[in-house]
Amino acid sequence: MFMRPWKFWLPHWREKENRRLFWYTILTLILAMALPYSVINHIMGYFDRSVMDPIMPIDSMVPFIGWSFVIYLSLYLYYPAAAWFGRDNDARIREMFAFYQALFVMTWVVNLIFILFPTEVYIRDQIPADVRAGEGFWGFWFGDVMHKTDHPYNAWPSLHVVQSLMIVMLLRYWKIVSGWKEVLLWIAWIALCISVMTTKQHFFFDLVTGIITGIACWYWMCIPAMEASSNEEWVESFPASD
Repeated sequence: MFMRPWKFWLPHWREKENRRLFWYTILTLILAMALPYSVINHIMGYFDRSVMDPIMPIDSMVPFIGWSFVIYLSLYLYYPAAAWFGRDNDARIREMFAFYQALFVMTWVVNLIFILFPTEVYIRDQIPADVRAGEGFWGFWFGDVMHKTDHPYNAWPSLHVVQSLMIVMLLRYWKIVSGWKEVLLWIAWIALCISVMTTKQHFFFDLVTGIITGIACWYWMCIPAMEASSNEEWVESFPASD
């Protein structure tokens, strides 16, 4: 399914000579991943049903850190990074399409897990009561913004971890980062992983299953799909300009 070229990339391909390719790709990410996530999150929050409790001692040991909210939001820098660096040439653009196809399929599978195995992230109770009530600076961002838009469900595997890991691996694959830049990128990604716990958005179980899912998807889905993007079917679907 994700190995073959999807026709909805054709409008993107026609804009490959200008920046509209970037913006078309960002819009596709919002429609294909962010919107379905939000809809499912609100539906599961409405049903308020949890089928498992994956809490571990580490979930109580890790403290709440308000400012880690900023690091948590850094996920949204990863999405445009992949779209921006995927515009270099025809072969790179096909690889980008193939990568996103694998990413979309993986995300939809995880969304199915959210539906079949709803898990309440009740450790938000570890956040100080005044912050949860929306008081103060961080109270605004947690109590008034995040908690009202993102219900405590859609727990495992953490899509924050899965998607960011896959994009980090993509940037390495394309050799966008190397040396000290790669070291900084991995440090930033580790900080993002820690932030899913210090914001009390996820259990440690969600983090671990997110890493496992991201690695499995990269090696069993992304790499095969990107390698296939150079075959005859892909080239015929997205031919080079005359």
